[in-house]
Amino acid sequence: MASALTNKAEMEYAITLAVLDFHTEFMKAHYSSVHVHVCDELIEVALARTTSIPAENQLARSTEGRALLRQFHRAMFDSCQSLLSHRIEEAIGAKVQSLFADLDPSAGRTTLIIRLQESLATATTRPSTNQTN
Repeated sequence: MASALTNKAEMEYAITLAVLDFHTEFMKAHYSSVHVHVCDELIEVALARTTSIPAENQLARSTEGRALLRQFHRAMFDSCQSLLSHRIEEAIGAKVQSLFADLDPSAGRTTLIIRLQESLATATTRPSTNQTN
């Protein structure tokens, strides 16, 4: 798919699909809005949940509960973040250096910061080496 990406909007769309598919399949979360911002080798993805789980709402009322929700979300994300890295790499044709996720339990928002090994402009202008015969 990376060879077909010709502009920023297509890259943002490919990233959006990769992130949403991952969250739907592995995190069992559904989102009402997704915003992707690409700047050189950094990608920021902000996701707002469609609905919150009542137990999460209750936990989010206290400082300790919010800390527990963040800790749980981080552990879930860490357990399968290599899958998300792979999906993003497939979608945009650039290697992921690191991923960071944070949950704001009060707002029901998840923020992902994706650092690539190189700028997307550099990665997408280089000829693809993944061609099959």
